[in-house]
Parts: sequence; C-alpha cells; structure tokens
Amino acid sequence: MAQYDIWAVNPTSDDDYFRASATIAASGNIALLANDVGQYGTGYKVSITSNGADANKTFTVTGVKVGATGYNGVATETVTGPSATVVYSTNYYTRVSSISISAASTGGIKIGYGGDLAFPRTRIKGVFYIAVGTQGSITFTAQPNNTVILKVFTPADSTANDAMIPPEGILTTKSGNNDFAVMTLDQVSKVTVLCG
Repeated sequence: MAQYDIWAVNPTSDDDYFRASATIAASGNIALLANDVGQYGTGYKVSITSNGADANKTFTVTGVKVGATGYNGVATETVTGPSATVVYSTNYYTRVSSISISAASTGGIKIGYGGDLAFPRTRIKGVFYIAVGTQGSITFTAQPNNTVILKVFTPADSTANDAMIPPEGILTTKSGNNDFAVMTLDQVSKVTVLCG
C-alpha cells in the first residue's frame, strides 16, 4: 500500500492579520505584522478595512499568488481603498511581501485576509464538515478556467459528516503555472479538508 504525505486545512479569516486598525500618517510602505497567509501553499484574498472615507486612496499589494511558480509567482496589484467598509484583492496570496498606500488615510485601516480558501496543485483526499439547518454545498472550482471539479451537497441538519473520495483523491489543478482551485462554502459552519 502506497504512503502519501497528508496535510489538513481549515478555512479561516483574520481581518487584522497584517495590520491592526490605526490611521496611516503618510504614503508609502505599511509595516506588516506577518507575511505568510496560508499553509502548504494555500491562501486567501487580502482584505483592507477602513472606518473612514478612504476610497480615494490606492493600496499596492505585492506577494506570491496561490498556484504560481517562479518569477510568475510574484504579483503586484492595486486595490482601491474602502470607505467605511472592506475591499478585497483580486489575487489569492499564500505570502504577502509588501503593501503600500498612495496617501495618508482618513480613517483607521486594518489589513487582513478572508473570503474563499484557494488551493495549489494537490489532491483532495477527504472532506469533513458540519452542516447547518439548510441544505448547502462545498464546491471546489479550478481556476482560471472556472470549472467545478468537486461539489459536495450537504444535508439540512446540524451534523458532522464526511464525503467519500476515491483513494487516489481528486486533483485540484492541471499542471500549468497559475492554476489553482477555490473552495466555496454554502450553508456549512465548519470544514476540514485533507490533502496529499
């Protein structure tokens, strides 16, 4: 019987993981509290929250995208600031090396991560979850072609369940650079994904 390296991940979010809420005095690089976002190459979108009017500011996020390798792995994107709300990056990052702002902020700015969990090339070996009182689903979608590779329908009860997955698992991506998969939860309170 073959042996594989298996790892587990639980989706999470943290809205002040990179920076606790405070005003930013001037344009330039923002000191970050951490850099790594996800374990085993997984990751999330960067979240930027303001309690003031900061839609006229831009934030430049630089980091390593989920599923990318080599020089193509490092991405830089510009995110328009929020006004008394939260905005998200377009890219899913497994590591963020820097974030800068175009001008001093009006309100307190906190920076974290959240949204759906993105997976690099791996095999899904098991899915354990707790459903809620309404039917829902756990969907894994391959990107960038937006193809559903696995959809687990969840029952309308608050029970712990597991999905039957073939022994070899389900591959999250093709072999191309910049391929990744995103897990979306609908009416699921908790989930653990086993990969290998």
